[in-house]
Amino acid sequence: MADSFHPDPKWKWMEFFLGFKKAINLYSPFWGSGIKVLYYNKEKQQINVQLKMNFFNKGYMGTHFGGSLYSMCDPFYVYLLMKSLGSSYMVWDKRAEIEYIKRNNNSVFAKFEVSENDIETIKSLLSKKKKIDYTFTINVTDSKENTIALVKKIIYVRKLTPKSKNRI
Repeated sequence: MADSFHPDPKWKWMEFFLGFKKAINLYSPFWGSGIKVLYYNKEKQQINVQLKMNFFNKGYMGTHFGGSLYSMCDPFYVYLLMKSLGSSYMVWDKRAEIEYIKRNNNSVFAKFEVSENDIETIKSLLSKKKKIDYTFTINVTDSKENTIALVKKIIYVRKLTPKSKNRI
């Protein structure tokens, strides 16, 4: 277990020198799977992602491998919340589920956004409780914005105290 709660130095370095979008697009599991961040807006707390269909992520039935569909949705809400809330909060993936809606064998897309309302709600809930689980739902869509899959992400958030800032 880590001694403190902060991003790995590799990511801090890559993000500093390359920026988030370039750094995450070079991440080998994303690059190899055909996952690409198309758009990142730090001020609006938005990330748009694409998963291209390719030989390596095409499943047995000719559609996207479910693990690739989930992977394209995995890290973004934790990242956005960490950037929005700052180092006084612990943000961690807790649970996820995916519901496959429609067959697709072309590129798919997902949009992630943490609104000011989300941040206010999280802070309000944490003023009453020590820790919370906050849920986001992502529509994975085709190029015509038809829903291909729904991904539900449950994110654990806790306000850190001076004693807990160096512990998970």
